[in-house]
Amino acid sequence: MKPTIIPALLSVVLATSVQAQTDTVTVNGPRARAGDPHAINAAKDRILNGRSASSCAFMDPYNPAYDPVTTAYMRDFGLDDSLSNDVPRASDLAPDGDVSNLSSAVARVSGCRGADWHFAAGRNRIVRNDRTLALGYEAFDNKDYARALDMFGTAWTKIGYDDAALMLARMHLYGLGTAKNGAQAVAWLEKVDHKPYDPARSDLLAPRIDAAFMLARMYDRGIGVARAPDKARAWYEKAAGYGYAPAQYLLGLAYYTADGVPRDLKLAGAYFEAAARAGIPAALFAAGRMHDLGEGVPADPAKAIVYYKEAALKGDPDARFALGTYFYSGEVVGKDLATARRWFAAAARQGQPDAMFNLGAMAAHGEGGARDPATAYVMFDLARQAGHDRAAAALQALAPTLTADERKRADTVLHPPHGQAGS
Repeated sequence: MKPTIIPALLSVVLATSVQAQTDTVTVNGPRARAGDPHAINAAKDRILNGRSASSCAFMDPYNPAYDPVTTAYMRDFGLDDSLSNDVPRASDLAPDGDVSNLSSAVARVSGCRGADWHFAAGRNRIVRNDRTLALGYEAFDNKDYARALDMFGTAWTKIGYDDAALMLARMHLYGLGTAKNGAQAVAWLEKVDHKPYDPARSDLLAPRIDAAFMLARMYDRGIGVARAPDKARAWYEKAAGYGYAPAQYLLGLAYYTADGVPRDLKLAGAYFEAAARAGIPAALFAAGRMHDLGEGVPADPAKAIVYYKEAALKGDPDARFALGTYFYSGEVVGKDLATARRWFAAAARQGQPDAMFNLGAMAAHGEGGARDPATAYVMFDLARQAGHDRAAAALQALAPTLTADERKRADTVLHPPHGQAGS
């Protein structure tokens, strides 16, 4: 390996992508904006999904033909006298449901009778006409947190929207419209996790995944609760079990770094591979690195490059740096200094310290492109600021060789005139 190339540091693996999330927990649900009809309808459909309900009364989908019956039935919940609302005939399985006055074959097979269907239709009508969840989102986006808290609470009490519980958890966690209360946030998230669901309907799992992942992050980072790696791992495992790739990646990281668990490279690799199949850039890099270094698997640089390339194309800075080292050394891919320099430049623009140092070295020596001492000076200084252990010495060695014009160009980049920063 060339003396100017520094191998990727393990600390970089841990710092990229994951550490950027250290102090936040977000709701990752489908809502794009207040009142988004697709998100609201998805929330309603989860409520109306028959197989997620605990009663036969909810097995009947919405049917507009039921509306006249529903209107009468729901008028103050049965003030009109009728057999179908006769409480003594109520089914034990369906609240306020009647099992006595329907003799159809479907009813005999399903155990659902007249008022069961009417109750289901009535609830369907209420859900489809309900606006509490949309009003809660609207108030939240308008920063009217007191009203949002009230609307989400009503949406949960009246309908049972898991989306409402997720928002209530977030508001209690961050103190929006109420005092910060991590315990209340946990309680709301656990309500979502405990709701019935149909495992055959993956589209219904999003709120449960969000709840599990939020709980995992809270316990992992100590946000609103005391840090508890064992609880974090349990919730990560639950989210990962639902197929949630970010949780799979973070579980892999936990087993790789022995964070609250014994180090297990094979298990770490399995989780990295699972998340990599879902296209998570950091997981692709991590899986590639394990193949590169032979950690938990036989070393296979050719396979590692496949993962690195995929991660690099998705924007992972560590993977871009890793590809640069391969093109620089010529291992597997053939030596190509111009390509190496381009990959180092791409990673350096994202703040990857080793890439900044290597780009500086190549610019200083004119490798893979024109010699550019000013750029080399800038890269070495940025790498030094990022904590690269060899950058200060390289900077000190390069500084006396710069011309006045080169030093001026470098200083203009590092210390732009007032008002020109970031231009």
